[in-house]
Amino acid sequence: MAREGLTEFSRKTGIEVEFVPAWGTSADQVALIRRTLDDHFRTPDVYLIDVIWPGTLHRDLLDLTPYLNNDAREQLPELLNNDTISGRVVSLPFYMNAGLLYYRTDLLKKCGYHRPPDTWKVLERMAARIQRGERAAGHRTFWGYVWQGGAYEGLTCNALEWQASFGGGRIIEPDGTVSVNNPRTAKALRMAAAWIGRISPPSILSYRESDSLNLFRSGNAAFLRYWSSGYRANSKAGSAVRGHFDVTLLPAGPHKRAQTMGGFQLAVSRYSAHPREAAELVLYLTGRKAQRTRAIEEGYLPAIPGLYRDPEVLEAVPEARIVEDAGPASWVSRPSSIAGGQYSAVSKQYYQAVHRVLAGQCGPEKALEDLQKQLVDLMTHSGAHNK
Repeated sequence: MAREGLTEFSRKTGIEVEFVPAWGTSADQVALIRRTLDDHFRTPDVYLIDVIWPGTLHRDLLDLTPYLNNDAREQLPELLNNDTISGRVVSLPFYMNAGLLYYRTDLLKKCGYHRPPDTWKVLERMAARIQRGERAAGHRTFWGYVWQGGAYEGLTCNALEWQASFGGGRIIEPDGTVSVNNPRTAKALRMAAAWIGRISPPSILSYRESDSLNLFRSGNAAFLRYWSSGYRANSKAGSAVRGHFDVTLLPAGPHKRAQTMGGFQLAVSRYSAHPREAAELVLYLTGRKAQRTRAIEEGYLPAIPGLYRDPEVLEAVPEARIVEDAGPASWVSRPSSIAGGQYSAVSKQYYQAVHRVLAGQCGPEKALEDLQKQLVDLMTHSGAHNK
């Protein structure tokens, strides 16, 4: 995927590009990038980084502001804001991911539902009813709703969506205020905890992306919270839900809808021996033409909203029509930019506290009170505040 466009870029510009593959998880990769940047390596010039890492790496990344063109300025504003640290644009979106709701169109029709759920309460009712019907028909392993409940970064994404949709804030606000300890967040967590064993399997507490996706693809769930990138996986040959599912925005809480943003960005090392050429490559690979080609040929969701109206993009990436419907207020970024180098610790403390609530080990009020103190202490002593 990261090789795409390099040959054409070299042909058009005369700039030679050598591709260096990356291995391991996002956490493994950022650790390696951190070491190369700490040692001021002249290469690699350009890095592919997770959407949550600009705040961690920003001091060693080139400010791309002087190089920005019209395509760069047309990126989804919420993503571009995520890439802007201390007034410096340190990365640009390569492609994006968004938290969405997948649902079984055949089962909704079977139960007389004409549209997917638009609120969490409606989701609960629909999931419970469909689950009862399927089990009564002999499908004993069927569940109403699956998501990512393991104690890892995926739970941070899910819980942030619940919290924000209930008006409970974004964990850490742009001004650095820790915002987890409030009745709205407690209510959101209590809602999710009540799903377990009722419409979500008890084993959801260990589920990661692959677990939840596999359960839905096997035909054993009515609803799935997953990234926009799951559309192709559900549509492939061998999927039990092929032709029997669709995707929509996540349900709204009492406050609003909330979709967590994911994806990958491109950034240039401050120590690059070729900063201008490296910036030119980043602008090319994140530009409208390259993103359009990546969408049509590989199914990656573009980060330039204007492409969501392109007929060929919509045919290749059907979920783009749903993402276009999400208003600016529904996009939620994890507090990685504001937390900076402390983001990993912030996220770990958050998802561990949420996991304790979901597992019934602690009530939400106590968990959030303790979490608030931990995060305030972490942010105070680290001095993290990048925006």
